[in-house]
Amino acid sequence: MTASDLASEAVLEAVGAGRPQNWARAFTLLRAAADGGDERAGAQLAVLGSDAATGERRDPDIAALLSFPAPVRMSEQPRLRSIAGFASAAECDWLRGRGTLGPARVFDPATGEVGTDPLRNNACAELELDDLDVVTQVVRARIAAATRLPLPVFEKPQVLRYRPGEQFKAHVDYLGPASPAADGQRIATFLLFLNEDYAGGETEFPSIGVRHRGRTGDALFFANVDPAGRPDPLTLHAGNPPRDGEKWVFSQWIRDRSFTPLERLPAASPAG
Repeated sequence: MTASDLASEAVLEAVGAGRPQNWARAFTLLRAAADGGDERAGAQLAVLGSDAATGERRDPDIAALLSFPAPVRMSEQPRLRSIAGFASAAECDWLRGRGTLGPARVFDPATGEVGTDPLRNNACAELELDDLDVVTQVVRARIAAATRLPLPVFEKPQVLRYRPGEQFKAHVDYLGPASPAADGQRIATFLLFLNEDYAGGETEFPSIGVRHRGRTGDALFFANVDPAGRPDPLTLHAGNPPRDGEKWVFSQWIRDRSFTPLERLPAASPAG
């Protein structure tokens, strides 16, 4: 098996694609890929903290990697939480390089089609299975731990970029009455802020008077439904445009039931 093949197998073990998720096996394969000359595998091990500056070789500590600071309650109606320092700067830099950016798209419930819309004009990279790696999957597993929701109900993750003047105007992330019958309701949104060197660009909740701007590695997550599972209109939110610099966000939508396989998910994007 080539080094590239070993790295690909490591991702499948981390994702649990067609097999139970196995972190020990994923890290062993990633190490073998790095030893075989796969530079990206070695870079991932460095991001995950497996090689100290002294050159020490050790496996990543999955228990430490899945830990996170205590969430801070920002609102109870709607349920809105923030977590400072959820991800490392190295993880954030890595995630900014994932996927291929293109025009962000919006789902039209009237037509069932996905396409560009004046509602938003930022760029988005939707991560297919081929775009995932062990670092990305570690971050997603940490999100699962923070939200107490399992990975099988996660939609495709997305990397969002907002340049000056680009935005996603006020909208909600929950789905209309027809969609949940097929694939479940979108019950939660998790946003990880990948940088802070920009002005403006707040995530705003106009109905409750909250505007949030995270620092690198900070996270924001909220329930799109109320405690009874009903869509919560108070979750109306907007990704405001940066005045200067670029804003980068890693975004994860979460359903209330197992969704379609990652590579088959429909294209659509949340605000950040």
